[in-house]
Amino acid sequence: MSYAGAVISFIVPPAENPMTAEAVYDRWVSMLDSINQEDPVLSQWRYAYDEQGIPIDVHEKNRVVKDAIKTVREFKHDHNGTGLISFACRGNFSVDERKYHYTANRFSWGDDRRAGVFFIDTGLLKQTTWPNYWQVFANCLRKLSEVIPPRWANVAPFAYVDLAAFPHREWVGWMALVPDVDLSNEMPFVALAEYLPDIGTLIVTTKEPFDPENEEHIKLARATEVFLADRGLLPERGI
Repeated sequence: MSYAGAVISFIVPPAENPMTAEAVYDRWVSMLDSINQEDPVLSQWRYAYDEQGIPIDVHEKNRVVKDAIKTVREFKHDHNGTGLISFACRGNFSVDERKYHYTANRFSWGDDRRAGVFFIDTGLLKQTTWPNYWQVFANCLRKLSEVIPPRWANVAPFAYVDLAAFPHREWVGWMALVPDVDLSNEMPFVALAEYLPDIGTLIVTTKEPFDPENEEHIKLARATEVFLADRGLLPERGI
């Protein structure tokens, strides 16, 4: 097994109207809080840096929002606290722990023209037993979709991206959440195809921790991507 960590990519539709930094922050923290019971690496988030360069708890709203606005103004001087803004954080682990349990998050949203993106990049989980990794990440997609229904979502290690079936389309890899359709009875070749009412279909290609060097895992992921593309359900990247 050559587990290479997992990246949750959760793409949400553009905001209905330009959003204040405070409103984007509230949505960001609600997403983080929705998954904080899945495994310790998905809790205890620290905002990357405040104005003194010290990581702080993400729940210190005033300090976090103030620093995020300051960061935007470094390249967009007329930013008035409304529109696209990004927040970033990481798990609160020691230097030694980060070698194995590194966890980073970023959320960019607030524009009424561009989609928002919520990323989590994580290495080994901390308390979850190895065969059950899939349940943690599947639960994350379920919980996040209850906060904001996604335009597209997937879980895959970075190493899989260049192996995907289509270079110009989104990938599946280990898991995907396909919005607005029920495919639960159409995909017998995957480990799980679960319909989430009013959201879409959660797909898990394999219940083993996804290995980008495992030929069978790659075949399953690509077959899933081809299946979705043939039905017009695999969007182009960046849309």
